[in-house]
Amino acid sequence: MVERAPTQVAVVILNWNGWRDTVECLDSLLASTGVALRVIVCDNASRDESVPQLRAWADARFGKAGWSEAGKPADGAAPRHVADSPFVLLHNGGNLGFAGGNNPGIAYALNDPACAYIWLLNNDTTVEPDALAQAIARMEHDPRIGLCGSTLVYYHERDKVQAFGGASYTPAKGSSVHVGAFQPLAAIPATAEAVEASLSYVIGAAMLARRAFVEKVGLLTEDYFLYFEEIDWCTRGRAHFTLGYAPRSVVYHKEGASIGTSASGGSPLSVYYLFKNRLRFTARFHARHIPTVILFSLIDVAKFVYRQRWPQAYAAVRGMLQFPRTQPK
Repeated sequence: MVERAPTQVAVVILNWNGWRDTVECLDSLLASTGVALRVIVCDNASRDESVPQLRAWADARFGKAGWSEAGKPADGAAPRHVADSPFVLLHNGGNLGFAGGNNPGIAYALNDPACAYIWLLNNDTTVEPDALAQAIARMEHDPRIGLCGSTLVYYHERDKVQAFGGASYTPAKGSSVHVGAFQPLAAIPATAEAVEASLSYVIGAAMLARRAFVEKVGLLTEDYFLYFEEIDWCTRGRAHFTLGYAPRSVVYHKEGASIGTSASGGSPLSVYYLFKNRLRFTARFHARHIPTVILFSLIDVAKFVYRQRWPQAYAAVRGMLQFPRTQPK
């Protein structure tokens, strides 16, 4: 019997002023079993010690000559190139947001013809050793799946599920609910099909993409900057691929509560992009629901006012007012 070679996977991790989380994520990722992977960390021009710390981590893990650096480092250092290196530090040259930050890593991965899958992984996650292998197994079982999600578990509450892979989106409200949110670990389903039938999109904290999906659908849409990139990608791919869920692919996410596409709060900056892109996405894919989405957005603004969360209320209104000036093409 001929032993099958492991599937080649590129893992793309976006870092912005978060090297401590990124290093913890990398350490857990390199303990992965059953896969042959290359890791690409895309740095969005961090202003902290991320770049020297990530270099030091890579030197310790792979040796000074065992990893690569691409792009133009802000400190003027000469990029290093090692053929087929397992780790690449890719400098984006600016804070390009979620999609703009991940896309260079995706494009870099596709330059390798042996790369069959690309795993977008948040830097504030850690993974079980078989998490990636389980997600790949689900996609190998069903070639129709273009994007596959993992079971996301709260990092600080490991008995509580954040989501079974993705979320269900309501176009008339412009909001979504994470499938399986706050369920106990015992509620993780044994099979994927029931969850997959309810998914509108795969959550970007751990999103495995088939190479054919990226080549057919294209890269992430960059004009959102923050929020709605995942559902945009999934919506664009719906005509060609289905969405998948790997129940036994467990990823721990440090996010204490999911903002997602709800109006639950967050920093004023996040609220601004959430309300702005709620309308942007609606105009792009569900234009007939713009009136109701505006109505539900105003209701959410009223909730901020009622709770005297003035910075969030102001940010939400500012985001809504920015939308007409930045209509999607």
